[in-house]
Amino acid sequence: MAVVQNQKTKTLDELIDRMIGRGSTVTKAEALAVLEEYQASVQEALEEGYSISTPLLRISPSIQGVFTDPQDNFDRSRHILRLNVTSGSRISQISNVLKVEKVTAKAPQPTPVDFTDVVTTSNETLSPGGVGVLTGSRLKVNQEDTQQGIFIIGADGTETRVTTYIRNMPSNLIFMIPDTLTAGIYQIDIRTIFQKSKTIRSGTLSTDLTVQ
Repeated sequence: MAVVQNQKTKTLDELIDRMIGRGSTVTKAEALAVLEEYQASVQEALEEGYSISTPLLRISPSIQGVFTDPQDNFDRSRHILRLNVTSGSRISQISNVLKVEKVTAKAPQPTPVDFTDVVTTSNETLSPGGVGVLTGSRLKVNQEDTQQGIFIIGADGTETRVTTYIRNMPSNLIFMIPDTLTAGIYQIDIRTIFQKSKTIRSGTLSTDLTVQ
């Protein structure tokens, strides 16, 4: 199973610094102001029911859930409105030119590869009180050790440890998503101690997840 190693993230501030560093006459404050207006315009258009199509990304709504008959209406207790985000024409071309180098991991670590929110069947959402499924390798944890387990980390750094597991195996974890999670963006971190070791090893799911 091949996975991307040492993946780092650039923030908005860092991207603006890079833009200015190339000799742009736009100041950082001006760039931030323009981008805020751009983001607000995208948000406004989405709230009005439009889809978005730009060279960077495409956003379109979709509905999940079962409708009982043609007369049944949208009900937020049974149906979910999702925003699907895919790469635009400019970004889609990048995968063809990215350089790939095969490397050997320096130390074994849990490697979460994919997540499924059973309630929404999505790999981008977290449903508090619902069931989550993680697949990958070296995922098994000691549920009794509070240092180990699945940790759901909010954008502010707040960590929520999963306490209830339905399945705890090296290749997959099935667990109850804590019902205390509030709306926001989260990361999933797996922490475990392998046999014949006393060191905590951790691995983070590459995809951010959203509680709506």
